[in-house]
Amino acid sequence: MKTLYCAIGYLCNEQCRFCPCSESSAGMPSLTYDDICESISRAIKEKGVENILLSGGEPTIHPEFFRILEFINDYDVNISLLTNALKLADDTFAERMFSIIDGKQLDVTVAFHSHIPEKHDFLTQHKGSFERSMKGVENMLKHDVRLSIKNNIVNYTYKDLPEYVQWATSHFNDNVTLLFCNIDINGTAANNKVNVAVEFRQSIPYLQKALDVVIAQRKIGHKRNVKVLTTPLCLMDPYYWGFVESATQTNIAAYRVPNSDLLWDVGSDSGPLFKACTDCELNQYCPGTWNSFKNNYDESILKSIVSERKQ
Repeated sequence: MKTLYCAIGYLCNEQCRFCPCSESSAGMPSLTYDDICESISRAIKEKGVENILLSGGEPTIHPEFFRILEFINDYDVNISLLTNALKLADDTFAERMFSIIDGKQLDVTVAFHSHIPEKHDFLTQHKGSFERSMKGVENMLKHDVRLSIKNNIVNYTYKDLPEYVQWATSHFNDNVTLLFCNIDINGTAANNKVNVAVEFRQSIPYLQKALDVVIAQRKIGHKRNVKVLTTPLCLMDPYYWGFVESATQTNIAAYRVPNSDLLWDVGSDSGPLFKACTDCELNQYCPGTWNSFKNNYDESILKSIVSERKQ
């Protein structure tokens, strides 16, 4: 599906310790309503875009958020929303949003950085954010949105991943997708690298234990969609490859962010971008990882997967 990625502003009502945006980016002026509408209109007409992905910062705090939804709703396109759901905890806000848009046409991704409220709040630096995000999610699920819950794998919480799956199972039905994603070490995340970054060889054993929980749940009838993102296949046991989202290094058909013009066919900042990937037979399937990996870790841990007949 052709997508317009539109970060409508970098302001946020959380201050996540591993945010890939720099602290100074919050001072950039947000896109204006006219900027956003022009970008959406052009992307649909000139590139045949079928999905509008609204991101930030936090898109729901944009002063024209409802008008933007009304504008998009005039087109026959899907809407994707990356949000912390804090604003959706307000019943009045949620009611107004869903008076504009049918929840069934909305894909929403909400990050819960831990199933333990205190740890989540520590990472967002916003006391009470876990409970408010949960309330926001509850309000959205009443309107049948297609929801994904995302765990950003960080040093502070990676050992809790198996318990995180148990929590997700007890709080969300199987229609809710579960995502595991490694962080992009840029911006604030780079400044906090010592505290938030975790090397693959440390985190993957716990990620695989979390996937064992998923496998056990499927054996008793659960059917939740679970995806592992930005994690190289060569670092995981092949037994778990079925969970890994295939190659994510795809061009974004249209791209608009603050302080930039509308761009076409922008390459992803993640993928099989490394020396070992060149000769790997799985590079067209592997999601690779963030480009920032090469500036922060030893690239030699990545190994080309080559069949015996070619060795």
